[in-house]
Amino acid sequence: MNNHWLQLHTAILTILVTSCCAMAAPAESYLSALRGALGQTRSNLVNLAAGAERAAGEFLGGGKLWVAGRQADFIAEACGRAGGLVAIAPLGEQLPGAHDIVLFAAPGLAHADDRKLIERWQRQGALVAEFASGAGLYRERYPLDTVVNVADLWTWTGEFVAACTRRGKMPVLYQSYGLPGGRERGRKYQGTRFHDDLTINPVPAGVLGREYLDRIEAMLVRIEDTQMPKLVQAAAWWRQAASSQVLLTGHMFPRHAQDPRSRPAARFAAVPAWEDKDLLEPEHPPEFVLYIGYQFPPRKLLEQARAMGVKLVYSDVEAAQPAEPASNILYLEPAWPLADGCVLVPGYDIPILPASGIIQAAIYWTIAATGEPSPH
Repeated sequence: MNNHWLQLHTAILTILVTSCCAMAAPAESYLSALRGALGQTRSNLVNLAAGAERAAGEFLGGGKLWVAGRQADFIAEACGRAGGLVAIAPLGEQLPGAHDIVLFAAPGLAHADDRKLIERWQRQGALVAEFASGAGLYRERYPLDTVVNVADLWTWTGEFVAACTRRGKMPVLYQSYGLPGGRERGRKYQGTRFHDDLTINPVPAGVLGREYLDRIEAMLVRIEDTQMPKLVQAAAWWRQAASSQVLLTGHMFPRHAQDPRSRPAARFAAVPAWEDKDLLEPEHPPEFVLYIGYQFPPRKLLEQARAMGVKLVYSDVEAAQPAEPASNILYLEPAWPLADGCVLVPGYDIPILPASGIIQAAIYWTIAATGEPSPH
């Protein structure tokens, strides 16, 4: 049964770790190291596509698609996601059956207990794809490994979709509920594995995965080229504040930002993606607030910050007008599209493969890393 185990990502090369630490400041090295890690995914694309090909065969044969593992933010990111597959769900305590596919994610390297669990599933006839890597550049703080696992997830998903099209089927993927018609489309296709209302031409292996990596890298480059002064200012405000709060939107958050290897001093809270409401307590406002949002600006939060004099850094696709209505407010442009999905499949009605989780994480960790001593 060992042939049912696919390891999709190898450890980040040591040479990348040492060269980045020696040559770049922490804020810059997180973005550049993440881009370097995505280069490792790119170099592994042939193997990743081959694994997705096998998974597509099991899926078309009736197998179910599950996600599991010790990386809880990976599980949350994979399910119910704009640009992601409808027919995927958390495995939880269930036991996968023959022909099922399990995407298993672990921070850093897989443990012995992970191996035992995977082997148990293999004995049931399940195909297991493991998403695990070395701890990355910041082994103790500001991790890369979990972000790379998510990038690998969406690269793999692109190759899985392409493999299905080569078998004459198009899996159903979600449109963002923040866009007109998104919720109605979601209800229409809920519980549906494949489209029976359209035909997609076969997509060659490597095309969708490569395009996704190209898009993500371009977004990271844009952030580094245009937003670094604001990221540095945001980090300075955070360091100088006696009290701070981090407000986070998205499937990965806030759990991802609470990685035990990091030590940012802040209170974390999840906030809704589309509900605009007051988010600060007037009696006890923090000195600094970092808001990592989704598509639309938090207008009421902006009004509160302006009135209370709270330093606020916010990031979402659409900025308020003006973007920075007061000297205590900074807007970070995240470079990902309003649809979230960033890859077009010719003939498909929506873009697929979301960018926001990876980019939000990159923005968060860049701010958290700036001005902190480099780990040794």
